[in-house]
This record gives sequence, C-alpha cells and structure tokens, in this order.
Amino acid sequence: MFGNQNWKVKVAYAGFGCLFGSLCTIMGMLASPVTAQRDKFGNIECISLRIVDGDGETKVALGVGERGGFVGVFDKDGEEWKAALSGYEHGGFVVVAGKDGVRNAQLSVNERGGAVRVYGKDGNPKVGLGVTEHGNGSVNTWDKDGNRQ
Repeated sequence: MFGNQNWKVKVAYAGFGCLFGSLCTIMGMLASPVTAQRDKFGNIECISLRIVDGDGETKVALGVGERGGFVGVFDKDGEEWKAALSGYEHGGFVVVAGKDGVRNAQLSVNERGGAVRVYGKDGNPKVGLGVTEHGNGSVNTWDKDGNRQ
C-alpha cells in the first residue's frame, strides 16, 4: 500500500511542477518588455481590453466578468485560449489548456485552501491535490474511465 501511495505523491508533485512552470511562463509573457511609449496617461478605465499582434489577432484579453477580473492568453492565431487567470469568490484561479484547447491543469483556492488539478487529454481529472475538511493534505487520482482511485 505504501508503494502505491508513494507513486501518487510523485505523480502529484510532477503535475504541480508542470502547472507551476506553465504559470511562470504565462506571467513571464505578460511581464515581457514592450516598446516604450512616450505619452503618459493617468487612469484608463474600460470593461475589457484586447492586446493584438500586427495582424490584429488577439493574444491577450483583459476584462471583467461575473466572478471578477480576468486575463486570457490566446494561441498564435488568436482563436483558442491557452491560459486564463481570474479572481472569484474564494480567491484566484489559473487554468491552462493544451494545444487542442482542452483544459489540462488548474490551480485554485477553495473554502479549505489551495487546490491543484491535472487533467488528461480527454478533459477528465487525473490527479488532484487539496485540503480536506479536517485541514489535512489530500492527493486524489482518477483512472482513464474517470473512476476515483
């Protein structure tokens, strides 16, 4: 039994590492230097803002939704979202998608603390990290048919 549990922890750490690396990449893209502007503005207020490339394709979208503010990052063609950062009732929420547009990982906060979930290419959860109602750490895995292990 310990051997199987040790495997779950290793898979959970690997999933968390991939999610953390993706989040760092997204934040690096958002913080990358752009051409300096000489004009200075005070406050700019709007409901949403799209950042486009030279061809007019959306690369980043900033906006406000029902759950709060959000940042969306799109693919090279500006057609499919690849990452989203949002606020909601419990705190922050980060989701990343694969090249096919299917959600592959999420990092979020719920009423008990932080939570990480890693999804398969089928869009179903495979690994979950979180906090139980008693304040203990939790590692969950699902099989290819979606059955919790």
